[in-house]
Amino acid sequence: MKALVVGGSGTIGTAVVQELLSEGYEVILTYHRTSPDELTKRYDGQPVQLLQLDVSQSIDFERLSFIQNLDVLIYVSGRSVFGMLQDMTDAQIDETYRINVFNFIKLCQHFVGQLMQRPHGRIIAISSIWGEAGASFETIYSSMKAAQIGFVKALSQELAMTSVTVNAIAPGVVSGTMTEQLDEETRSALLEELPQNRFVAPEEVAHIVNHLISPRAQSITGTVQRINGGWYT
Repeated sequence: MKALVVGGSGTIGTAVVQELLSEGYEVILTYHRTSPDELTKRYDGQPVQLLQLDVSQSIDFERLSFIQNLDVLIYVSGRSVFGMLQDMTDAQIDETYRINVFNFIKLCQHFVGQLMQRPHGRIIAISSIWGEAGASFETIYSSMKAAQIGFVKALSQELAMTSVTVNAIAPGVVSGTMTEQLDEETRSALLEELPQNRFVAPEEVAHIVNHLISPRAQSITGTVQRINGGWYT
């Protein structure tokens, strides 16, 4: 079994890769800025191939030609842009679109033929609570995450008669790089908003991925799996 994890070096991506390895998958992990030496050391002796990929740019699919017989495509890559709508530049909007939407679509387009040949092909997008609820000062990011969800729902219908399921996961606030960058006052205020008074663990997101890739999840398609600790804003 083989999985491609796009954006597999971040907080959620790392947890997803570990979950896949525990299930016996061979993993192709894409990264952008993370040190390849660090990743090589982390996965020493494990069936992980590293691929440097910048999804803010056009993808050269010839570089991905070595990926064959793919079972699972998981798109974790994402980048937010914070500020008022009228302050957003064309470059910021375009980059956010390419990272969150355009290259997700292009990768699905490229690999869907392979996935359809597998007994249980899977496409999973790690979206966001803001893709459904929207967030002030994150209008562009929220719009792109909403587009991901719309694409997932439409593609799931298109592939309904095949072996491929297509789903999105919409986490709330996940513990990791983002929350670690917040000052103590902001962290405390944010925690007070959350019904469970805790951040989502990245391993919880990875657990939902594990659930969706199971052969016993064949009827789960076109869904948004919400993992937010009851934080329905």
